[in-house]
Amino acid sequence: MKASFPVRAERTDILSTGADHRSPVARRLALTAAAALALAAGCAATTAGRPVVWPDPPEKARIRFVTAFRGTSDLDNSSWAKIKRGVFGGDADPNLAQPMGIAVSDDGNRLYIADHGLGQVMVADFGDRSVRVFAGDEPKGKPFAVALDARENVYLTDSIGKQVIVFSRGGERLRAFGGHELERPTGLALDRARGLLYVADSATRQSEKHRVLVYDLGGKLLRQLGPAGGGPTKGSGDGQFYFPTYLAIAADGRLLVGDTLNFRVQEFDAQGRFLRKFGENGDTVGTFARLKGMALDGFGNLYVVDGGHSNVQIFNRDFAPLMFFGGYAQKLEYFDVPSGIAIDPKRNRIYVCNEFIARINVYELINTTAEDSLPANTVARKAP
Repeated sequence: MKASFPVRAERTDILSTGADHRSPVARRLALTAAAALALAAGCAATTAGRPVVWPDPPEKARIRFVTAFRGTSDLDNSSWAKIKRGVFGGDADPNLAQPMGIAVSDDGNRLYIADHGLGQVMVADFGDRSVRVFAGDEPKGKPFAVALDARENVYLTDSIGKQVIVFSRGGERLRAFGGHELERPTGLALDRARGLLYVADSATRQSEKHRVLVYDLGGKLLRQLGPAGGGPTKGSGDGQFYFPTYLAIAADGRLLVGDTLNFRVQEFDAQGRFLRKFGENGDTVGTFARLKGMALDGFGNLYVVDGGHSNVQIFNRDFAPLMFFGGYAQKLEYFDVPSGIAIDPKRNRIYVCNEFIARINVYELINTTAEDSLPANTVARKAP
């Protein structure tokens, strides 16, 4: 029998955090206070105490919590930075409000964060130890996902403006496209080798246009994914979708689609042909409740974020479950509602958005080789 995940309250909003009946002021005060307390207490405890790892001993640790941040003050704790904050009254840039999607630069020094709540893209610069607004004078609507090309041009989906917006690394607006085809763009995946940009269109419950569109990097629509032989893209059949949200691209061009309300991941080849699928609704390892962000590590393993289970599941190339980490707990190292994920495979760093009490959690893949991706090494952490 598969081990069940911790039971938690159901959330119904695919794109956001779910219903919260407090007033906006009360909600923001509660979230700000909770985030501040969690970060202050959690960072201190993690630095001074025993590392938090997954799976539990006596199993060999594979994932280690590193840190978390929501603003510049969490990245720069130097004496001079504290003095400046004391004199000038805090950071010039805002803290994260609702991070949904993230992308890491090739050199690992910058993390681009699509913040749905702020209506901005934020950049965490690990060299400068800062979190700042990217292209702050340019309107971005409601950013959901972000992707980078080889020049570090920034592609983002604006779910309210129904478009994809492209900026240079320096913040110059280059172009926007998709407004005639897209109803509610969400996830992005950029295939650099083939010059393709995949855009998930989650649409609405009433719409029939639940689909994934394929563009070239200049914004020309090339095709849409769908079932073999054509037909409607909305549905539960092979190649059909019901609220596709997050996307991930493999090194060989295979596309992985988070088919959120079909509770599964679908895989397509580089030409857009359906290959296979896995997953179903449930609360055990290998099943999903609110499937969100996806990313692949340097071994080709797939990491799938689940906002309902508040964890990240890891699957090998055959989609066999290997382990999961995180879980729902009021501790910095765990999650409330995780959403986007990005992996720096060269440095084995894993970045996960925590959407509700807004922050980015940072983890590290440790003690792992390619052989550890075999199903025989399946492990699962107990509920916190």
